[in-house]
Amino acid sequence: MIERNIQASETLAENGKKIAEMATKHFLNNHPDLRDLYGSDSQELWQDHFSDRVADLSESIALGSSKIFSTNLQWANQAMASRDLNTDHLQVALQSLKISIESLIPQSHVEEVLLCLSEATKAFMTDTTLAWESELDPSIPLDRLALHYLQMVIAGNVWASMQLVIDALDDGFSVKDIFLKVLLPAQTEVGRLWHINQLTVAEEHLVSATTERLMAVLAVRANRKSDRGHTAVAASIAGNVHDIGLRAIAYLMECEGWRTIFLGADMPRSELPSAVKYFDADIVLLSVGLTTQLTSLKKTISCIREECGSAVKIMIGGNGLKESPSLWQHIGADGYAGDLEEALIKADNLVT
Repeated sequence: MIERNIQASETLAENGKKIAEMATKHFLNNHPDLRDLYGSDSQELWQDHFSDRVADLSESIALGSSKIFSTNLQWANQAMASRDLNTDHLQVALQSLKISIESLIPQSHVEEVLLCLSEATKAFMTDTTLAWESELDPSIPLDRLALHYLQMVIAGNVWASMQLVIDALDDGFSVKDIFLKVLLPAQTEVGRLWHINQLTVAEEHLVSATTERLMAVLAVRANRKSDRGHTAVAASIAGNVHDIGLRAIAYLMECEGWRTIFLGADMPRSELPSAVKYFDADIVLLSVGLTTQLTSLKKTISCIREECGSAVKIMIGGNGLKESPSLWQHIGADGYAGDLEEALIKADNLVT
């Protein structure tokens, strides 16, 4: 862990575009062969890469954890390896990034930034492999159903794939079982397959859209417990375009007797407090998809607190928090849930 330094983080973010441009120029000028390897898009591709790394580094400094940077670098490493690209280029690119930071960041913040970069680079160089094996086991009935569902959707048999899962509901499995053990694991598998270059973006979108349709159908068919008298507002923060996990929580809370106000993806922080007050929410569920959105999450929580006070509870979750599960204690939230089962329990505990 490194000492938190919000000023250094903000300075880095403010200079992000210049750093990415300079790093790209340095990198490609010193390795002209890469222009031929990556073609006409080389400038844009590497500038995007450096922009992402600056954003990761800025977030790492703000939250005091170099692991955010090193983990995302490992993620990029595996994505490149899966596409038969030379991952040594990532290591070389880190030197160009360091030189650009030294040139463009004020001396008062350089030490903090380079310390984080050094720690993250060391962790990455120690282990450049990020194992990502499938979590689905065909010998387990619901895992096998998840795999069958995926295969049918990807083949274009959307209606039949939905009916396959609905039949499982008729066979005695609960909506909660299907959400937790079939649909969400299937979405995780989709992300894994895309990352290792075995699935296209179009196929990923098809599965996600089908899962959203299917969740709505199953939620309507679920038995709902008596009204609890509690209201939850659920939203993915601004910048987070993913909301399937949050959607699942909202549906399952409805089944448990909650009134849920699902606001969906990419919700502007300025609009959240008015929704919380209008619907008289007891709890707000906020989802963050990427580690680079954690500063935005903190600002969103502050915005809600300023206008709604501490009476409303705030619970956070999402993939962006996997590397920082204890962050909720430092940014004004009342709790964190790592999965749906935990979210249902903690939401209940927080309001009662």
